[in-house]
Amino acid sequence: MVEGSLTETSGGGGIAFSISATSLLKRIFGGGNRKISARACVHCSHIELLADFTDKDKKRFQEFDGPQPDLLERIN
Repeated sequence: MVEGSLTETSGGGGIAFSISATSLLKRIFGGGNRKISARACVHCSHIELLADFTDKDKKRFQEFDGPQPDLLERIN
């Protein structure tokens, strides 16, 4: 899971997912925003939001999947 928030884009033109780990400068200019698509169930009204992550995002945030490095490896 990646922490972030929903932000309005283009003066009411839509919403985007803004990754919290993004630098302030990138957030100001929209560099950390990812497009969002949504799906809704007509039976139960459940809504699901899907963020459009890049391959670079996937590699960056899945870096620690699997065994975690020990403390000394993390420091170095």
